[in-house]
Parts: sequence; C-alpha cells; structure tokens
Amino acid sequence: MEPPLALQTQLEQLWLEQKPFVAFCPPHSTEVQLYFQEDNTLHTSMRLNDSGFALAPFDPETSTFFIPNTLQKSFPIPKAQQQFPSEIPLEETQQEKTAFVQLVQKAVHTISSGSFKKLVVSRKIEHRTSKSPVVVFMDLLGAYNEAMVYLWSHPRGGCWLGASPEKFLKKTGKGVQTEALAGTQQHQSTEAVVWKQKEIEEQQLVVEQIREDLEPFFTRGEIKEHSPRTIRAGNLVHRSSLFELPTSQQPLYLLAKALHPTPAVGGIPKVKAVEFIKKEEGYDRSFYTGYFGPVSKNEAHLFVNLRCASYEAGIFCLYVGAGITVESQPEKEWEETQRKALTIAKVL
Repeated sequence: MEPPLALQTQLEQLWLEQKPFVAFCPPHSTEVQLYFQEDNTLHTSMRLNDSGFALAPFDPETSTFFIPNTLQKSFPIPKAQQQFPSEIPLEETQQEKTAFVQLVQKAVHTISSGSFKKLVVSRKIEHRTSKSPVVVFMDLLGAYNEAMVYLWSHPRGGCWLGASPEKFLKKTGKGVQTEALAGTQQHQSTEAVVWKQKEIEEQQLVVEQIREDLEPFFTRGEIKEHSPRTIRAGNLVHRSSLFELPTSQQPLYLLAKALHPTPAVGGIPKVKAVEFIKKEEGYDRSFYTGYFGPVSKNEAHLFVNLRCASYEAGIFCLYVGAGITVESQPEKEWEETQRKALTIAKVL
C-alpha cells in the first residue's frame, strides 16, 4: 500500500497528464482504491462482468463507461484536514427557483390526473471555484466516511465525483443486496427522526416497485425484506429498506437492467417516468441518477449516482432532485434540493 500523502500527488499527476482514472472509497472503508489507464481508450461494458469500475448513465439506452482494474493501487485514507460549515449560501437566482417550482407543480398535477404514482424531478446548479476536482475529492474523503466517495476522470468521457449514500446492487459469494431509499430530512443530532406520512408513502412506493422488479428472478420465499430504517448521509437522513437475495443464476446486468432506474430516481410507471423526465427537466442528466462502482465476474458493489457533480473548465455542476407525490409542496421540494446540494457545495 502506498503512503497516504502519495494519493493526492498520484491523482494530480494523472489529472495533469489527462490519463483516465477512477479513485473510490466504499462506506466505512479505510482504503482508497485507484484504477487507471496508460492510454485514452474509452471502454464500455454492457454486461458488468469485466473487472474494473463501471459508470452507468440514467438513460438505460446509453452505454456504460468502464475503467479496467488492470493497473491499480491502494492508499490509506488521509486524515481530514479541515472542518466544513453545516450551512452555506447557494447563489441561485429567483428565475432558477421559479423554474424548479413550476416543474414540481407540473409533476404534482400529472400525478393528480392519475398518470403517475410518483415522479422524481431534478435540476443542476453551476458553481465556479478555483478548487480542482482532485482537491474536492480529497475533502469529500474527509467529510463522508459513511458514503461511497469517488472521482472519475476520462479525457473522452468527462469528469464526475460524488459521495453517494444509496446502495444499488451488491453481489458477493453470499448473495445479492439492493436497497429502497427515499424520503429526506435534515439531520438533527439530538432529536429522534419522525417520518411524515408523505415520506413514508414515497419510500413505500419504491419498496413495492422493487418487489415487482425482483419477481422474475426470485421466488417470494427467497426475497428477505428488512423493515424500514433511518440512515444518515452527511447532513441528511433517509428512510431505507434493505433487500437480501440469494445468488442469482441470471447475469448481474439483467438484474441491474430490471431495477434501473428505480422509483427513487425515476418514477412509477418506469418507462413513462423516464419519458416525462427527458421532456420536462430541460437538461440531460447524463450520469446523475445512474449507477457506479467496482465490478468483477463474481462480485459487484454498485451505488446510485446521487450527491454528485460533473466538472468542466473551472465549473462544477451539482445535481439534485426530489421525489414528488400528490402530497408534495413545491416550495418545500425546492428547499430539499438545496439541502441535498450542500453535500458537495460545502466542500467547494
């Protein structure tokens, strides 16, 4: 294993030389893994059985990018260098707020008409900073030990980073896990979390859809569904239900295809929700609300790409969304996206 201080030096060198790489640290891990390439080949993977790191987009019809683990190193996590503020002002215009509030209103109206049970709508926030993605990644490592923290850079595939709390699919020799995560509150260290009916119903819709998506692969007796629990992700808490499953004879990519995008990032019904999002959001989500993580023939540790940002020419684009049901209040949904943006914004 390399010394801790070597991590940032190595990443800055790869960044300067524009070599493809991905650095990542799973939740509660003590090590950062680095996969990198000596050439600029843009690999893709449709079957999730090669050894390396996959970055899949929100749009199921678009290719999944891939960095092989042929060249790899590991580093201990450096100690956190600084404390970050719990609140920071986000410089956003009234026009940006109005646009999102109107999007939520349209989603609520569409749900009320009976076309959908749930929709997840999102927006992006541009933030200019002198910090490099490497420095931001190092700060994320110090701030979010409970999340999957990563930095992906490819001269032909873009630059993305984030700290995601949401498990998508985990496969080991013991079996498979997936998670139904929805509902968001501000973390209050001294208070027990009380979930409102809107948040309970929102998360239950995700649970029900995942059950349905799993039926072609497992019998009811094979699906172990845990009761909802509260999990913390930085300054936020979420409501989550874990599903534990036996090792499937079906290839992992078929299970991923059946589950993605879950109602936690898309909506119900699935296909119509993706169509609504593409038509109404006004931008391309790209890898936001896709999934990512290390994979191999026998193992995978995939996360939903939330609390993330893309980077280009000194500008970070932060991506945030909110789950909308018939009970949603547009102003409160706007406030929720601002809280979610703090995950990345406070280290910028």
